[in-house]
Amino acid sequence: MTQLLREVLESSTDNPSAGAVPPVEFVRLILSVNTEHMRTEYSQDGTMDPDAVDRIAEMAYSLDLEQTQTTLRELMLDEIATFHSNLPQKREILQADTQRTWFTVWPDRVTDPRLGATPADTFNSANGVELLDVLALGHIVIEHAADGEYEFTRAGLLSAGAPQAAVDFMFANMTQPLERYQRRLARDRRRGEVANQRYAMTEHPFVLMSDGSALLLRYQWALDRFFGSQLYWQTFSSLGRPDPGSAAESFSLAMNDVFEEAVAEVLTRIVDQSPAMTRLIRENELQSAWTESVGSPPSVCDFVIPLGPRGFMTLDATNHPLNFALAQGLGTIDDYAVDAQQSLVKKCDQIAKTIRQIRRRNAFGATDNSVFVPIVVVPVSGVPNLGTTESDLVWRTEEVFGDLARTRCLYTPTVITYSDLALLEGIAEHYGAMGHDIAEAIVGWRRAAMSGTVVTGTPPTSLQDYLAGAGIQRPIPTRTFRLQRKLVDAIQRRLTT
Repeated sequence: MTQLLREVLESSTDNPSAGAVPPVEFVRLILSVNTEHMRTEYSQDGTMDPDAVDRIAEMAYSLDLEQTQTTLRELMLDEIATFHSNLPQKREILQADTQRTWFTVWPDRVTDPRLGATPADTFNSANGVELLDVLALGHIVIEHAADGEYEFTRAGLLSAGAPQAAVDFMFANMTQPLERYQRRLARDRRRGEVANQRYAMTEHPFVLMSDGSALLLRYQWALDRFFGSQLYWQTFSSLGRPDPGSAAESFSLAMNDVFEEAVAEVLTRIVDQSPAMTRLIRENELQSAWTESVGSPPSVCDFVIPLGPRGFMTLDATNHPLNFALAQGLGTIDDYAVDAQQSLVKKCDQIAKTIRQIRRRNAFGATDNSVFVPIVVVPVSGVPNLGTTESDLVWRTEEVFGDLARTRCLYTPTVITYSDLALLEGIAEHYGAMGHDIAEAIVGWRRAAMSGTVVTGTPPTSLQDYLAGAGIQRPIPTRTFRLQRKLVDAIQRRLTT
């Protein structure tokens, strides 16, 4: 769909007198895009005949370990970009996250007066418009788009109740004339493969037509632009250069604290639903208990969750999105190596140090037989949980966890997104009411993932695949609906005043 829209924009004119493409020809163009995406060196149409399967098997068995890792990492880069390009955005979840992220007071660690009392205050001052006004406009747009209306005029939006400042903001920041769009898309093609390049369209999901109306390209992109990660980038870029001590740098660091607090809230809810999980232990408690000399706190992870006599979950949160190139299929294996070292491997090192402290001190009831489950939590825009990304993480952290792995006290490390974590909250809540423990599902997944790596030599099982294979439903947490309702109520009050 993204490439189809790209080619439409590249080939179109907004001249109303221009002839339309005949329907049959348009269908052929759609099919040609599908064919291009499905074609591989082993197949012309995405299907696999026995000969193709045999050739793939022959290629795989001919590789040594290093060649296998390189091949899998090349596949991983494509899977990551495809995953993010096709990631569905659910309205209820995005709006709940917007309420939680932007309208909650800053964590206690955030003291910069330039940021105001909440992230919404920073948005307001950085962009010269109230965030709630922008969200109210977004509510109008997605309501109309859900009903099949994709063309918007200033007068129509204002008559629907949209605030004037928000409408001005949308036309100034979310739309582009077709000619400018075509120039930017041409730059995309000069940059490299365009199959997963979408940032030009997610930043500007509306085409500004010659009559002054705004044509929405895709419902999902409007949803993300008004309620998703684009709110952060809009604010960050509007604050100026992120130099040391700047408001932009302060905002970025403060949002890292917001992310950690959001993760803590979800983990607290999960722990509350689990008989096996005794409590959530945070970084400050660990450092306070283990500091041996003043001014030299130990390096520890953000969260530890005891699982009774069996072991511990050890987690670290990093608000680290994928960089521009990797998220759009333009990055290399070396690019990913740098990114993973700065985020995932660094966090795994903190987890490993925490595990060693727990074992050395027999802390929180730990014994020599206690088993540890290491997890790194990233934002939705971060590294996704895939079999390939987990295999890569296992290889990259062999030295980090080496001594612990040899003691057989460790499940292989994994990375999950914040949305995965919220998914576990929904499962914990839903199945907990029926007497099932989310701890069993998490440990079962990690056991299955580890078996895939060590026993069969195949990539580990992703969380989504494990849940599907185990027949576990994936309900949305009730807390999500409460947060969404709170935001929608505020929006509706704004639209009626």
